[in-house]
Amino acid sequence: MKLLLFFPLFLFAFNIDFSACFNKYKNIYFLIPVSKNKSVTFSKPSKYIYFDPFTKMYVVKHQNKNPIKFYDNAKLGWWMAGINFESVYGGTFAKDMLFLTPAKLSVDVPKNSVISDIFCKAYGIGNKGFIKGEFVKHFAKYGYWGDIGIGVDRWMRVEWVDPFYVKGVKPGDKLIKINLKPANVKTFSKYVLLGKKGDIVVIKTNHTTVALKIRKKIYNFTPLMHFGIVVNKNLKVVKLPEFILKKTYIKPPAKLIAVNGIKITSFDELKRVLSFNKNVTITLQKDGIKITIPLRR
Repeated sequence: MKLLLFFPLFLFAFNIDFSACFNKYKNIYFLIPVSKNKSVTFSKPSKYIYFDPFTKMYVVKHQNKNPIKFYDNAKLGWWMAGINFESVYGGTFAKDMLFLTPAKLSVDVPKNSVISDIFCKAYGIGNKGFIKGEFVKHFAKYGYWGDIGIGVDRWMRVEWVDPFYVKGVKPGDKLIKINLKPANVKTFSKYVLLGKKGDIVVIKTNHTTVALKIRKKIYNFTPLMHFGIVVNKNLKVVKLPEFILKKTYIKPPAKLIAVNGIKITSFDELKRVLSFNKNVTITLQKDGIKITIPLRR
């Protein structure tokens, strides 16, 4: 099998050599063994037990004699490479994960490759960017990410809140502490995204301190789901509950155009507006016809 090496020329000046690591990981073709009975892949298998639509990871049942041991202390600037059965893409650890957005090397790495340092320690799995080992192991074990009913940006500013789940926190607040640790992307990922369902997370904002129970993260979540209403990223209502279908003539898909009389033009705007009240009135439009529906709980 021909070995393809993709190194910037200056790496050779420092004798950067991943040949031993290639020998260690050259049997990685399609499935990456992460435990004794589970493997992970970015290529859709015929059968799988979990799938993450954001990172595109599939988890399959698979018996493995030698699961890969992943480490989680990689530092920005380290020499690292994406290695699989036919290639070694070498570069530097250039960008860390931002919540679930993949980390990056200074080069794109192959799909289903092992991300290794020059000492052959594995730090994640590659697909252009790479998913760090602690995220791979968590999703392979549980099949979900954690959620506490709050969305934050990289600066820990609250972007939206599920008012059915969280009290005392509003968009615009700032997270100061998470489980007594400084709030940042790393601690949010550790205690929330990588948390186990049912665990308690204590957050301190610039206004209050609250204890929240971890639940499973749902993509495209809005508080309207508490009423059985599902809205996609394009503000199309793709699911309505029976109590609305029986009372109105409107059926999915329909466009959500307003909440409490406020025009909505984006999914992020919708989540923010829904953060302030449990009881709201939504306006839907279909075929030129508008209908207003009060939601009360």
